[in-house]
Amino acid sequence: MRSSVITAVACLFSANAAALSLEQSVAYAIDYSPDIAGQYARFQSVLRDVDGAQADYLPQLNVYAAAGYEDTYYNSGVQIPSDERNMNRTEVGIKASQLLFDGLKTNANISRLSFEAESERLLLLSDAENVALDVIRVYLNTLKAQTVLELSERNVVEHEEIYDDILERTQKGLSSNSDLAQISARVATSKSSMIAATNNLYDLRTQYTRLVGKTPDNLVKPQFDYQLIPPNKEIAIQQGIDAHPEIQSAMADIEAAHQETRREKGNYYPEFNIEAVANRNENVGGLRGPDRDARIMLTMSYDIFSGGRTIANTEAAAWRSEQARNTRIRAQREVVEGTTLAWHAYELLAQQKQLLQVNVDAAKAAELGYIEQFNVGRRSLLDVLDAKVEVFLARKNYIETDYEHTLAAYRILNAMGRLTYALRVEYPEQWQTGANNK
Repeated sequence: MRSSVITAVACLFSANAAALSLEQSVAYAIDYSPDIAGQYARFQSVLRDVDGAQADYLPQLNVYAAAGYEDTYYNSGVQIPSDERNMNRTEVGIKASQLLFDGLKTNANISRLSFEAESERLLLLSDAENVALDVIRVYLNTLKAQTVLELSERNVVEHEEIYDDILERTQKGLSSNSDLAQISARVATSKSSMIAATNNLYDLRTQYTRLVGKTPDNLVKPQFDYQLIPPNKEIAIQQGIDAHPEIQSAMADIEAAHQETRREKGNYYPEFNIEAVANRNENVGGLRGPDRDARIMLTMSYDIFSGGRTIANTEAAAWRSEQARNTRIRAQREVVEGTTLAWHAYELLAQQKQLLQVNVDAAKAAELGYIEQFNVGRRSLLDVLDAKVEVFLARKNYIETDYEHTLAAYRILNAMGRLTYALRVEYPEQWQTGANNK
């Protein structure tokens, strides 16, 4: 698992080594995530289970040895000399066996575990998709918080400039003390907003560090490639159903359950093995001296009655197949829901951005007009301060909507299961290898 996730676009940011791009942050987070490390360990463990199941096709070789004391008595009345009744007994044996037929249980078990390994591998990719979205969300929110903080700091500076101006006018008798009190209150409010923005940024920086394992210094606003978005919602949903790793994982679980049913039905058939056995014993059964034998035989084992265990296990496997089928249905519904929600947010936020841009332009024009009118005595200070608050809120709303719109675009790709592909994240080779081609 410790093979690092590599981004194909890392070279684009080599000019600024201190900057942390979105793609690099996602790559670091995937390599840093304990959830993904745990899922990778699960995937590897099932691959080893496949190796163990394949071993049943190979010859089995067992060696047996024993040594001890033997005291022999016969009930037939035959007298055994005392020196032969008590002897040191030794046994050495070797047995080689080869499975010939077991009702295809081994074949079904290998197939079952192979599908389970593929399911775990696909869940690993799905987990990486979700980690990527978490990182994108906190990355964009951190950038947004930084921008809002800068806006808040500029708002404080502008209010302090007005305060200085009103203070000077008051000292000259051109403004009243009530104007000075009013601007003092607004300065305090702007500083309070700046403190809240600072606190929010600290929280987001902490979240980023928890996810990525690095501090969010010099983040770069991502340039989203909107050509990655399908032309309409229906295509996006269909692509998600066809390619989302969680749906594919559920389909692999269905196949694994089918193979488990095959394995359990194999108990209805006899098992055939060819066995070669050789023994070399000493002082066995009250007879001093060697006791040797060797044989090669075709053996058959047939479970006539097992108390209904085979029937119960077969039915249990069938119910697990039904469970896997419903898991796939749930995963498909989640893809449809997630894509639909993200698509609607993407479209509506785009419309909202346009309106908020108009709001920003109009609010700024109104502010400039109010300042000019205030200077000639046609507007009150309250009008100017209210206009300034309107500009601040309009800009803040636009900034928040702009980042939310970008996040909605990434959410669409996540719902489709194509987020890491869009980010050009290259997975380690071990992630791309299933049980059938490792």
